[in-house]
Amino acid sequence: MAGTFLMPVLARKRFGANDWQTLLITATPTIFFSLSIFWNDYFNRRTLGKYLLTYWAFACLPLAAIAFAENFWMLFIPHLLTCIGGAGYHPASGELLKGLYPDNVRGRRYGFVWGSSMVMSAAGAYIIGRWMTRDPEAFRIFLPAAALIQLFGLGVFYTLARVTGISARRAVQSAYHDGNYSFAARWKRLVRPIAHMGQVLRDDPIFARYEAAYMTYGVGWMIAYALLPILVTTKLNLDYDAIAESTHVSYLLAMVAMIYPAGLLMDKLGAVRSTGLSFALLTIYPIGLLLARDSHELLVVSIAYGIAHAGASVGWMLGPVSLAPSPEKVPQYVAIHATLVGLRGKIFQLLGVGLYTLFGSFMIPLLIAAAAYAWSAVQMWKLNDRMANAKATAALPPSTQPESSSTAAA
Repeated sequence: MAGTFLMPVLARKRFGANDWQTLLITATPTIFFSLSIFWNDYFNRRTLGKYLLTYWAFACLPLAAIAFAENFWMLFIPHLLTCIGGAGYHPASGELLKGLYPDNVRGRRYGFVWGSSMVMSAAGAYIIGRWMTRDPEAFRIFLPAAALIQLFGLGVFYTLARVTGISARRAVQSAYHDGNYSFAARWKRLVRPIAHMGQVLRDDPIFARYEAAYMTYGVGWMIAYALLPILVTTKLNLDYDAIAESTHVSYLLAMVAMIYPAGLLMDKLGAVRSTGLSFALLTIYPIGLLLARDSHELLVVSIAYGIAHAGASVGWMLGPVSLAPSPEKVPQYVAIHATLVGLRGKIFQLLGVGLYTLFGSFMIPLLIAAAAYAWSAVQMWKLNDRMANAKATAALPPSTQPESSSTAAA
C-alpha cells in the first residue's frame, strides 16, 4: 500500500511524468478493480492455494521488476501487471471475512484488522518517504522487499483458511474439471461473470441502490484521488517525505483512530446508515484540498479526511458482505462491488484531470467532488428509509400487507 501510494509521485519526480502519465499511474489500480468479477470466476474454479499463488504472481511479483526501471514505461508496465492482479484480492478476502467473524461483531473485528494494516501502511509510507528524500534510488530496494513481504502475508492468509476449515468448505465448481477448451466454451466463460453481475443487480434492488450510492461517492473520491499527486507536486511543490507525512501517513493514522468506532457504529446502525454519515462528512475533503496552502494545512485536511473516511472504508468491504443473501454469495457480491469501483475509476479520474487541464485550476473539479460526496450521503439515507419500510411491511400480518410485498421491497 505504501509503495503504491508513492508510485505517481515517483513517476513525476524521478521519471518526469507529465499530468496525463501521472493520471495513468494513479488511475490504474482502481480501473483494474473492474477485473474482480473475472477473478471471482477463476476463484470459484481453483483451490485456494493455487489461487493465492496465481494472485501473487500477478499482483506482487512485478513489484520487484520496477526496481530495474530506467524510464516511465519501464515503471508503468510492471505497475500495470500489479494492478491487474490486485483485483484478485477481493473475492478471497470477502470469503475469509464472512467465514471468520459472526455478523454481530464483524464490523469491530474488521476495524481492528484493517486498522492494524493501516498502521503498517502509514509506517511504511513514512519510512519510504524519508528514505526516498535522502536516496531517490531507494525504490530499487524496498519494492522487491515488498513483494517478499506480501508472499509471507499470503502464507498467513492460507494458514488461516486451512486451520479454520474455510478452505475445506469451498466448493470447486465442475467447470474446473470439464476439460472443455473450445473457443465457444472459453467465450462463454469470459462473458458469464458479466451476465451474472447484471442479474444480481436486477434481482437485488437493495444492493443495486447501495452500489448506486457508492458510485456517486466514487465521483468525489476518484476526482480528488486523481488530482492529489498533481496538487502536491505542482501547486504545493512538496518533497517525498513532506508528501507522505502530510497526506498518506496522517490520513491513515487518523483513520486508524476512528476505524474501530466506525466498525462499532456499523454494528449498531448497519452498513447503510453509518456509511451515509461518512459520505456526508467527506464533503469537507475536496474543499480542504482546494484551500490548503502548504504541507501543514494539507496535513490538517488529511487528518479530517481520515476521520471522515473511516466509515466509508469499513462500509466498502462490509456492506457487500452483510448484504449478500448467503455466505456462498459473498465473494460474488464483493467482486461486483470492486468491479464497479473500476468502472467509476475509468470515468471520473479522467474527468477530474480533464477539467483541471481545461480550466487550469483545481476549483471546478474539486467542487464537483464535494457535491458528489453530499449527494451520495442523501442516496444512502434514502436507501435506509426504503429498507426500514420494507422491513416494517414484511413484519405485518399477511392480511394487512400490501398486495405485493415483493413490489414494496423492490
